[in-house]
Amino acid sequence: MAKDKEVKDIILKLIMIDVDGETMQHILQQVGMQDQMLRQLMLTQPAELVEALIEERNELEKKF
Repeated sequence: MAKDKEVKDIILKLIMIDVDGETMQHILQQVGMQDQMLRQLMLTQPAELVEALIEERNELEKKF
């Protein structure tokens, strides 16, 4: 499929430019997928990881 090749090409370009987390977040925001990606990752990652990240966020919020 042409779409599959385009996706592979985009992934290769992202790898070649060594895209960082902030840039990837910006890309997701620009294509309107930030909320969807957050939900997908939260629901597909181990609960322990999600809970640890929520705890980390709560600790950071206490500092401010």
